[in-house]
Amino acid sequence: MKDPCDHYTFDLIGGVQKKPGRKPLGERAMTVAERKRRSRELRRNRLQELSVTVELSRDAQKSLGKMIEWWGVSKKEAINRALVIACQSQMGRTANLFGFDPPPEGVAPRRKSKDA
Repeated sequence: MKDPCDHYTFDLIGGVQKKPGRKPLGERAMTVAERKRRSRELRRNRLQELSVTVELSRDAQKSLGKMIEWWGVSKKEAINRALVIACQSQMGRTANLFGFDPPPEGVAPRRKSKDA
């Protein structure tokens, strides 16, 4: 029997001593290669969102303020949306912004010819 005041001696009858260190993610500890592969994947995912520092003109700052007010989002989200809208409008895909279904992939919309 273990003395209740003894916090250092391992109880041989009922206790199970924990292994030192972090618990493994799976059933066993990862190898060095597995840890590094996971680390690289996590780093790659974090770098998907790149940081950009820019200086805006007063007109651009006013426009950004209006977008934040209209959409009720942060500066980051407003800038992201504005860039996506600008890009999609240049590509002729603004229908996606307003909830319309885009045409199927590989099928280009027909354009009127100049002869007609």
